[in-house]
Amino acid sequence: MESNLESISLRKWIKAAVDSIGRFNGGIPRDLSSAYLTASLTIAISLSEQVSQAESFAELGVPSELALLPIGADSDWAEFVMICLNRTSHDAPQKSPDRHDNYAQEVSWEEYELLNQPMPHETGTNDSISVADWDEDNARGVDEQLITFLTAFEADESEAGEAAAHTHPEAYSQSPVSRAADAQPEFSRVVTSEGESVDYLNVHSAYIRCPKSDKSSTFNRDTDASSNKLQRIFSVGLVFYELFSRGEVPPPDLVALASSDRAFLSLPNWTLTESGVPDEVMQSDLKRRRGPAGASKDVGLCQLAFEYLKLMGLPGPLCNLILNMLDCVYGDFSGTECYTKMVDVISDLNLMKDKPDKFLRDLDLEILSMRGLDLGDTVFSREDKLASIEACYRRSVSESYELAIITGESGTGKSWLARRVGTFVAGQGGLFLSGKFDQMKQVTPFSALASAFDQYCDVLIREKESNWAKQAIYKLNVALGRDSCHLIKVIPKLKHILSCPMGFADSSSGQSSVNAMQRLNYLICQFVEVISTSSVVSVTLFLDDVQWADAASILVLNQLLAKRHNKFFFLACCRSMEVEDDHLFRDMIDNVHALGIKTTVIELSCLEKHALNQMVSDLLCLPPRIVRSLSEIIYTKTKGNPLFFAQLLLSLNRDGLLRLSLSRQRWVWDEEEIQSMKIPDDVALCFTNGISKLPIEVQSALRTLSMFGASSKCSYIEALESHLNLKLIKPLKVAMSEGLVNERRGSLHFCHDRIQEASYAMIENNDRCRDHLMFGLCLVKLSLDTGDNEMLFTAVNQINFGGPAAVSDKQEYTTMARYNLLAGNIAMGMSDFSSAYSFFAFGIEFLPPGHWKNHYQLSLELFELASKSTLAIGNIQRLPILSSEVMDNARCFEDELNTHFIIMSSLSYASKIPEALEKGNRILSRLGEDIPINPSQDALDEQIQQTQSLIRGISESDILNYKLMTDNIKLEAMKFLAHLESITVMIKPSVHPFVTLKMVQLTMLYGLSPVSPIGFVYFGSLLANRGSIRLGHRFTLLAKDLLEKLEAGEVAGEVICVATEVVRFIEPLQAAIESLAIQGESAAMAGGDIRWACINRLQYCTMMFWACPSLSVVYDKFCEASRFMKEQHHRASLSFMLPFQETTLILMGCETKAVTEDELSSSSHESRSPRHVMLLFFHKLYRSFMLENHSMLKEYAEILPEHFNFIVRHVIHCG
Repeated sequence: MESNLESISLRKWIKAAVDSIGRFNGGIPRDLSSAYLTASLTIAISLSEQVSQAESFAELGVPSELALLPIGADSDWAEFVMICLNRTSHDAPQKSPDRHDNYAQEVSWEEYELLNQPMPHETGTNDSISVADWDEDNARGVDEQLITFLTAFEADESEAGEAAAHTHPEAYSQSPVSRAADAQPEFSRVVTSEGESVDYLNVHSAYIRCPKSDKSSTFNRDTDASSNKLQRIFSVGLVFYELFSRGEVPPPDLVALASSDRAFLSLPNWTLTESGVPDEVMQSDLKRRRGPAGASKDVGLCQLAFEYLKLMGLPGPLCNLILNMLDCVYGDFSGTECYTKMVDVISDLNLMKDKPDKFLRDLDLEILSMRGLDLGDTVFSREDKLASIEACYRRSVSESYELAIITGESGTGKSWLARRVGTFVAGQGGLFLSGKFDQMKQVTPFSALASAFDQYCDVLIREKESNWAKQAIYKLNVALGRDSCHLIKVIPKLKHILSCPMGFADSSSGQSSVNAMQRLNYLICQFVEVISTSSVVSVTLFLDDVQWADAASILVLNQLLAKRHNKFFFLACCRSMEVEDDHLFRDMIDNVHALGIKTTVIELSCLEKHALNQMVSDLLCLPPRIVRSLSEIIYTKTKGNPLFFAQLLLSLNRDGLLRLSLSRQRWVWDEEEIQSMKIPDDVALCFTNGISKLPIEVQSALRTLSMFGASSKCSYIEALESHLNLKLIKPLKVAMSEGLVNERRGSLHFCHDRIQEASYAMIENNDRCRDHLMFGLCLVKLSLDTGDNEMLFTAVNQINFGGPAAVSDKQEYTTMARYNLLAGNIAMGMSDFSSAYSFFAFGIEFLPPGHWKNHYQLSLELFELASKSTLAIGNIQRLPILSSEVMDNARCFEDELNTHFIIMSSLSYASKIPEALEKGNRILSRLGEDIPINPSQDALDEQIQQTQSLIRGISESDILNYKLMTDNIKLEAMKFLAHLESITVMIKPSVHPFVTLKMVQLTMLYGLSPVSPIGFVYFGSLLANRGSIRLGHRFTLLAKDLLEKLEAGEVAGEVICVATEVVRFIEPLQAAIESLAIQGESAAMAGGDIRWACINRLQYCTMMFWACPSLSVVYDKFCEASRFMKEQHHRASLSFMLPFQETTLILMGCETKAVTEDELSSSSHESRSPRHVMLLFFHKLYRSFMLENHSMLKEYAEILPEHFNFIVRHVIHCG
């Protein structure tokens, strides 16, 4: 025995513990206190574990002392049970003259025994003092002791109500169901002979002290082992009866039950009516539980024991546990629920101790009978998965950048788990922004992202007076600038925060579709960068159902996730079965992995049998062994799908197959009926069955709501009800009360996608098309009246779901096509070319036969814009089909020009540079602007003189205030020339000056166009290369001023980059590095021009290579640039930078190379640029010179003599 433990017998402990609690509560309570109950459970668990361990040893042939204990009719194990109490050192308190010493001082064993001698009216047991032995001296001594303690106790009670507790103890008794815990009184302590105090309720453990000999054992050696186990369970049950009943010894007839031939014996003096339970209720329950029709009709001792324990205030589950132990030998009353193994007893006791609210407390039958089965959060409990995401979140917002993806089948609890993460993030003080993709809203531009970021705007609007909100708004205005108007189209609530200048909204109507998409990506990244850095808390972006994400949103996410924002965490959910290998989301994750960003994938699967059984146990507040057979039936029917499982349980409860039993005060069920139920294999069909039982109006309203997807704005539903005379609002409120629909932020949401799918599946195909068209036409008129673009997208989407087959009046075909044209144009304005293409494609479907003849302009616009959209989204296969349709049906060459430009651009993006140059030259020739293919030097000199003559006498101020170009043919020619500038500088350097001069000439003759700055900046570069550096510098400055004048942000990146090449010969190189190069990259990104953003970054790094004295700093810059170019997927710029990076590493003396020779050769081959091949040779020459490799130096010097002279001059200049 441990030295800090005090051991006393069970019966002495019960008497002392109950009396100490009774004294504290003003008398012995009718119900057990929680403190006593907790201590008793600790004792019960210890005893059960000892018996179970002994039986395990016995099975292995190891003798056990417990075999000496009697079992059967002579079993009284309680006399052998010892309780171990924790001891603490006892410090005697100082005596106070104002109070009796005995109150604060703990009593001795002798005093305690004297105080607890029974009074005359309590005699009747063998251990009590008889009336004859009770003399006047004994009574006087006990009275004196009682007066001493009670007086001291009353003196400390300042309130009259506390004193009344001694007079009316029954008013102060409390039920363990309603009381969380009782205070530990000083009266529960006893001073040992060693001067230490022992708290009766501070139980450490218990054990059975076996007898020294087996002379009292009546153990039947001939009885089989299984019978011995049951009889031991019975014997332990008798101990539990005495323990939890506060010392009531089981009746002799109950003790004899183990050796009796009948499980039900009559007890004349203990009748059912005394228990307070109606006879008819109990008899009905007994008949159902006894089993065979010939079972005894007498009231059983086990049941009477159960009722007696209930009357004493024991919780029902604990009474059932004792009943199932006492009834284990025959099982006539408990049936299959009686215990057969001691390990089951241990398991149930631990559940009562660890989860008392579920497994110990009595059910609130009144509430449950009204509310029914409450699933709560039990069904989707995924604590281990939640912990993994929480850890990922902490890492992401503190030390490293990570993502988390939750995958799994439908109904496995993905969205529920994400909401738990949201609760956790909010608890940490973070912002949780959520959006949901919808299968039926894929053509609504950026719907999920807009929903999420609008929530952040709501926070800013709500907190706009706080310092952090003011700072965030200021930073957003600075970061987005005039381009904020483009982002407001995507995030509407930004207009309440940002100051967008008027007149900028349509400034980029002629912008390249690819650049427009990249510009939006950049703006959203800037938005997230600001909100994640300016917010004092972390920002979490959660997107649900990304398997239905639109292509435009995926492109934005590609850029967003590659940025590694601080204090930013991305979480997504997707159905694993619906994400194929070629899915856009999978490509996005691959890109993220390629950038070295860690992704935590949480895979949610269906529940295993044991997990489902535990879940049913928690739901019904019954031990797992009791519900195991029910769980197996449910698992067979649902395959462990949590959503299916939840709906089946609710269905069973609704149909009465799983119900509350008032007599047994617990859940009961009919296994045979449940087993025979026919349940659909799909959870959606299960929902369908449930919906079909609702009123007709509710079913109709759910079908209407389902036609809008997983959710719909309340205003849309109200509009349909008002204009189409439908009953929707009230029926949907009924659906909300049924748990099928909920309302959040002004929208109605199905509680699960499968409910929407089930409702939508209940609509006949013909009715679907008709209703979609009807709803769309109703909403489209309202959207045009109110200017609500979001409603317009929803309305046109509904029309397209209806399709041409739903249109009864063929004259309306063109109307539907015009609606799609309008929606597509608005989507393009939002830079969502994926949705735009979808609208244009549907518009083309609605065109009637003969549309090129009868509706030419409508047809031309739809096909042109569809071609432009396909270029933006990279649908190269579809582009030839659409463009050929325009070429075959265009009425004039001018109507073909937009399509020709789209084709030329597609050739450039496909790296077919020579074909693009040929295409451009051919179109320019037809426009009357010929460009020489193999020009001479004399021709170039002549063109330069001609251009200078046009400019001579005109100041920069005059050019800035020059007239605007209005000739459409010349505007088109300028557009083609601007595109050829970047092409010819790469593969036709001799032709490039003629393209530049042609642009300047057209500008001076016909006026300024949006691309005129490109012509002037290249003109300045041309003059500088010919030696007129100061004059060239003037024209580059003019080009930059024209950017502001013409609001030509799309070409700003190209203009600044070319201007920087000239400026660095005039201004200090460091100034050019820090201002122009960085400014050029930002301007290019803001204009959506990824190519020129990467070229600006490349120029910045190369200038650092020649100007910065620290090679390690230069190498770090190269690494950052390399990562940036990989993020932007721009291999051409990366191939030009790799030789610089390699040279830097070699000059640093590092043996490990950044790239291999094969990679360098491969990159040069891919670029197919003479300039790149020359760059490779130049770096070989430069390395040979710096490393004094004379043989290689001679070889490369002969190939590149001019570059060798440059290197020599550079080295001499650097000293």
